[in-house]
Parts: sequence; C-alpha cells; structure tokens
Amino acid sequence: MNQEFVIQSDQGDEYRLRITSDHIGMLSEDVLRELANKGVQVVDIELERTKGDNVTSPRVLAKIEECIADIFLSHQDVMICFFCDFISLIPSSKKNMSVQEYRSRLFSNMFERYVNGHHIVGIRNQVVTVKGIAEDYFAHVIVREEHVYLAKIIGEGIQKDFGK
Repeated sequence: MNQEFVIQSDQGDEYRLRITSDHIGMLSEDVLRELANKGVQVVDIELERTKGDNVTSPRVLAKIEECIADIFLSHQDVMICFFCDFISLIPSSKKNMSVQEYRSRLFSNMFERYVNGHHIVGIRNQVVTVKGIAEDYFAHVIVREEHVYLAKIIGEGIQKDFGK
C-alpha cells in the first residue's frame, strides 16, 4: 500500500503525508512475516513539512487526522505503526519534555479527539515506549480491538530490537 497526500495550510505551509507498507524498518522481518501470516498488513506513517515554518494549525492537524483515518477505516486488514521522530525541533512550552514525547502525546490527543468526535469504537492507540540511554523513544500502533494481541507482538518486537 502506498498513499500520499499533500496538505497545505492557509499560511502557505505544505506537508507531505505518506502511508506506506514499503518502509517498516522498525519491525523485524520475523514480526512482519508473523503479522502477514495472520492476514494483517502493517503500514507506516511518514509526515514531513516540505514548505514553510509556521506553527501547524489545528485545521492542518484535522486534515492529517482525516487522511489517516480514511485509510485505516477503509482497510480492515491494516495496522498502523510509526515512530515519533526528533528530526525537526518543534516549539514547546514543555521544556522538560523531549521532542519525541511531545509528538507522542500530541498524536495520542489527536487520536482520542478524533475517535471520540466521530463516535468510533473498537480502535486502539497502543503506545510503545523504548527506554533509551539519553531519552525515551515512542512508537504508536493503531489497531482494531480484534488485533490488540498483534499489537503486543509488535511492541515486544520493538522492545527487543530497539531496546538494546
């Protein structure tokens, strides 16, 4: 699966949202094979700002939510798995919080707002925290209720491979 969306803000900023099954580098081949044997496809989310440097507006965040939800809700066999990165710093009033943790919390809040606002049931956001030497790393696994046990497999695989 490969889907790409370009989202523009009213201020002229541009974001590229890519949902792909080609770049699931955070999961080992063994984990991906096990999930495929269970009939589940894992996709990754890549979000990149390609133009501008304004603060990302709630309107843009809502567009991002819609794109991700549309893919997930229209494919019953899909699980979404992604890392919160630290590549570009984001302004935050939370000085004692890492960029990854800020992004993880932001995504979790967006997820909760979306599912509650659209009265969606049976979908979970599983957060996997990997304790690093200097800081923690955060991955998210979005699954349907019937696939929660598979999210555990993903979480254990991430802990094993990245928690070294």
